[in-house]
Amino acid sequence: MATIDETEQASASQRVLAILRQEIVTGKLEPEQVIHESETALRLGVSKTPVREALQGLLWEGFVMAFPRRGYVVRPVGMNDIRDVMDLRMSIEPPITGIAARRRSSELVEELREILARQVDESLEFDERLQAANDFHRAIAATAGNKRAERLLCTYFDETTRMHYLFSRASNHVVSPSELDAHQEILDAITEQDEARARQAMTDHLQESNEALLRSFY
Repeated sequence: MATIDETEQASASQRVLAILRQEIVTGKLEPEQVIHESETALRLGVSKTPVREALQGLLWEGFVMAFPRRGYVVRPVGMNDIRDVMDLRMSIEPPITGIAARRRSSELVEELREILARQVDESLEFDERLQAANDFHRAIAATAGNKRAERLLCTYFDETTRMHYLFSRASNHVVSPSELDAHQEILDAITEQDEARARQAMTDHLQESNEALLRSFY
């Protein structure tokens, strides 16, 4: 059984991990920026141990790289990263979306409608609309009931969100008519419990998103 100190340390590590991940995803911590354990611990008001453990988690997730004598560096994003992330999403997400359609509930439909309404709402800040786009995919992944696939996809969603922050041309795509129409088509297919249509709608959406991200890189 874990002691109180061990439980508190694990909680602190998870909190630091969430903060640093968010700072990387939103570009606050820039590509190739060095993350110093002591400075980060002081800034976040924790000891170096939870920072070190959080950085190990980010290393496993692929958001940072470790170098001898240099420490941890925020991983840059290149064209191969875009291809890799989108290829992996293409392998996992369409089948997951089909399963979500088959298991559709009124709660899921209502949740997706509310999320899409936020993404469409032009009165909201870009950050909020981008988060809505991320939430839309997360809600679908959570419904399929495959926790391993959900964990993998959530990391890929964060990586995709990061690309939208890093590449200004990509950010426009999140609120474009093609993006919003694609999410509406996915929602309609799930609402009607049309598994094949939902799977194809997600496939088409990811292909189009991949092309938009690659164009933004040049």
